[in-house]
Amino acid sequence: MSTDVKKSRRQRADSKEAAVKDMLNGERIITPPADYFLTSAELNIFNEVIAELPKGEWTDHMIRIAADLARMMTDLRAEGDAIRREGSVVTGAAGGPIRNPRCAQFASLEASIARTRRSLAIHSRAKGGMDTQAIARRRELQRGNEAFPFDDDEEGLLARPPADFDFNGVH
Repeated sequence: MSTDVKKSRRQRADSKEAAVKDMLNGERIITPPADYFLTSAELNIFNEVIAELPKGEWTDHMIRIAADLARMMTDLRAEGDAIRREGSVVTGAAGGPIRNPRCAQFASLEASIARTRRSLAIHSRAKGGMDTQAIARRRELQRGNEAFPFDDDEEGLLARPPADFDFNGVH
Protein backbone atom coordinates (compact mmCIF):
# COMPACT_ATOMS: atom_id res chain seq x y z
CA MET A 1 0.00 0.00 0.00
CA SER A 2 1.54 3.23 -1.13
CA THR A 3 0.42 6.64 0.02
CA ASP A 4 1.81 9.70 -1.63
CA VAL A 5 1.85 12.12 1.24
CA LYS A 6 3.78 15.18 0.24
CA LYS A 7 6.08 16.44 2.94
CA SER A 8 5.53 20.12 3.68
CA ARG A 9 8.39 22.34 2.65
CA ARG A 10 10.34 24.31 5.16
CA GLN A 11 9.31 27.96 5.20
CA ARG A 12 11.85 30.38 3.78
CA ALA A 13 13.74 32.02 6.63
CA ASP A 14 13.82 35.37 4.83
CA SER A 15 10.07 35.60 4.13
CA LYS A 16 7.79 38.24 5.67
CA GLU A 17 5.78 35.56 7.42
CA ALA A 18 8.90 34.05 8.96
CA ALA A 19 10.07 37.49 10.13
CA VAL A 20 6.77 38.14 11.92
CA LYS A 21 6.80 34.66 13.43
CA ASP A 22 10.39 35.20 14.62
CA MET A 23 9.44 38.54 16.18
CA LEU A 24 6.62 36.88 18.09
CA ASN A 25 9.00 34.11 19.18
CA GLY A 26 11.48 36.75 20.35
CA GLU A 27 9.02 37.71 23.07
CA ARG A 28 8.64 34.09 24.17
CA ILE A 29 10.01 33.32 27.62
CA ILE A 30 11.34 29.77 27.81
CA THR A 31 11.30 28.22 31.26
CA PRO A 32 11.96 24.68 32.48
CA PRO A 33 8.94 22.35 32.58
CA ALA A 34 6.68 22.86 35.60
CA ASP A 35 7.49 19.40 36.99
CA TYR A 36 11.27 20.10 36.99
CA PHE A 37 12.93 21.85 39.88
CA LEU A 38 16.31 23.25 38.88
CA THR A 39 18.81 24.72 41.31
CA SER A 40 20.16 28.19 40.54
CA ALA A 41 23.32 26.66 39.01
CA GLU A 42 21.22 24.31 36.85
CA LEU A 43 18.94 27.20 35.84
CA ASN A 44 21.96 29.26 34.72
CA ILE A 45 23.16 26.40 32.53
CA PHE A 46 19.60 25.82 31.26
CA ASN A 47 19.41 29.48 30.15
CA GLU A 48 22.80 29.17 28.42
CA VAL A 49 21.61 26.07 26.54
CA ILE A 50 18.35 27.78 25.54
CA ALA A 51 20.32 30.76 24.19
CA GLU A 52 22.19 28.47 21.76
CA LEU A 53 19.16 28.17 19.45
CA PRO A 54 16.61 30.72 18.27
CA LYS A 55 13.55 30.67 20.53
CA GLY A 56 11.30 29.56 17.70
CA GLU A 57 13.13 26.23 17.36
CA TRP A 58 12.42 25.09 20.94
CA THR A 59 9.60 22.56 21.32
CA ASP A 60 8.22 21.43 24.69
CA HIS A 61 10.08 18.13 24.35
CA MET A 62 13.36 19.89 23.52
CA ILE A 63 12.92 22.14 26.58
CA ARG A 64 12.54 19.05 28.77
CA ILE A 65 15.74 17.59 27.29
CA ALA A 66 17.50 20.94 27.83
CA ALA A 67 16.55 20.79 31.53
CA ASP A 68 18.02 17.27 31.73
CA LEU A 69 21.14 18.53 29.96
CA ALA A 70 21.51 21.32 32.53
CA ARG A 71 21.34 18.75 35.34
CA MET A 72 23.95 16.55 33.64
CA MET A 73 26.28 19.50 33.12
CA THR A 74 25.96 20.48 36.79
CA ASP A 75 26.69 16.88 37.82
CA LEU A 76 29.73 16.87 35.50
CA ARG A 77 31.08 19.99 37.19
CA ALA A 78 30.57 18.42 40.65
CA GLU A 79 32.36 15.22 39.59
CA GLY A 80 35.22 17.22 38.11
CA ASP A 81 35.58 19.23 41.32
CA ALA A 82 35.63 16.01 43.38
CA ILE A 83 38.30 14.48 41.12
CA ARG A 84 40.46 17.59 41.52
CA ARG A 85 40.12 17.35 45.32
CA GLU A 86 40.64 13.59 45.58
CA GLY A 87 42.99 13.08 42.65
CA SER A 88 42.57 10.71 39.72
CA VAL A 89 44.39 7.95 41.62
CA VAL A 90 43.11 6.95 45.07
CA THR A 91 43.87 4.21 47.59
CA GLY A 92 41.81 1.06 47.02
CA ALA A 93 40.33 -1.34 49.59
CA ALA A 94 43.49 -3.47 49.48
CA GLY A 95 45.65 -0.44 50.20
CA GLY A 96 47.10 -0.08 46.69
CA PRO A 97 46.60 2.75 44.21
CA ILE A 98 43.58 2.50 41.88
CA ARG A 99 41.92 4.79 39.39
CA ASN A 100 39.36 7.01 41.07
CA PRO A 101 35.91 5.56 40.27
CA ARG A 102 34.68 9.12 39.72
CA CYS A 103 36.78 9.23 36.53
CA ALA A 104 34.51 6.63 34.91
CA GLN A 105 31.41 8.56 36.01
CA PHE A 106 32.95 11.77 34.62
CA ALA A 107 33.63 10.12 31.25
CA SER A 108 30.12 8.67 31.16
CA LEU A 109 28.57 12.07 31.87
CA GLU A 110 30.69 13.69 29.14
CA ALA A 111 29.46 11.14 26.62
CA SER A 112 25.85 11.59 27.71
CA ILE A 113 26.13 15.37 27.39
CA ALA A 114 27.57 15.07 23.88
CA ARG A 115 24.75 12.69 22.83
CA THR A 116 22.11 14.95 24.33
CA ARG A 117 23.49 18.02 22.57
CA ARG A 118 23.38 16.11 19.27
CA SER A 119 19.79 15.05 19.91
CA LEU A 120 18.85 18.70 20.45
CA ALA A 121 20.55 19.54 17.14
CA ILE A 122 22.62 22.20 18.85
CA HIS A 123 25.46 20.98 16.69
CA SER A 124 24.71 21.98 13.10
CA ARG A 125 25.61 18.61 11.59
CA ALA A 126 22.87 16.96 13.63
CA LYS A 127 20.22 18.83 11.59
CA GLY A 128 19.31 16.50 8.75
CA GLY A 129 18.98 17.85 5.26
CA MET A 130 20.76 21.15 5.79
CA ASP A 131 24.43 21.95 5.61
CA THR A 132 26.23 23.86 8.33
CA GLN A 133 26.24 27.16 6.44
CA ALA A 134 22.52 26.99 5.66
CA ILE A 135 21.69 26.32 9.29
CA ALA A 136 23.95 29.15 10.43
CA ARG A 137 22.31 31.59 7.98
CA ARG A 138 18.82 30.50 9.03
CA ARG A 139 19.61 30.84 12.73
CA GLU A 140 21.23 34.24 12.18
CA LEU A 141 18.08 35.47 10.41
CA GLN A 142 15.86 34.06 13.16
CA ARG A 143 17.91 35.65 15.94
CA GLY A 144 17.95 38.99 14.12
CA ASN A 145 14.19 38.91 13.72
CA GLU A 146 13.68 37.80 17.32
CA ALA A 147 15.75 40.75 18.54
CA PHE A 148 13.53 43.23 16.66
CA PRO A 149 11.35 45.00 19.22
CA PHE A 150 7.82 43.92 18.43
CA ASP A 151 6.22 46.27 20.99
CA ASP A 152 8.04 49.39 19.78
CA ASP A 153 4.87 50.88 18.27
CA GLU A 154 3.44 53.01 21.08
CA GLU A 155 1.04 54.88 18.78
CA GLY A 156 -0.54 51.70 17.45
CA LEU A 157 0.15 52.66 13.84
CA LEU A 158 1.73 49.39 12.71
CA ALA A 159 -0.52 46.51 11.68
CA ARG A 160 0.29 43.33 13.59
CA PRO A 161 -1.16 39.88 13.61
CA PRO A 162 -2.84 38.84 16.86
CA ALA A 163 -0.63 36.87 19.26
CA ASP A 164 -2.61 33.69 18.56
CA PHE A 165 -2.33 34.07 14.74
CA ASP A 166 -1.99 30.73 12.93
CA PHE A 167 0.97 30.91 10.54
CA ASN A 168 0.36 27.42 9.17
CA GLY A 169 -2.45 28.66 6.94
CA VAL A 170 -0.40 31.62 5.60
CA HIS A 171 1.25 31.23 2.20
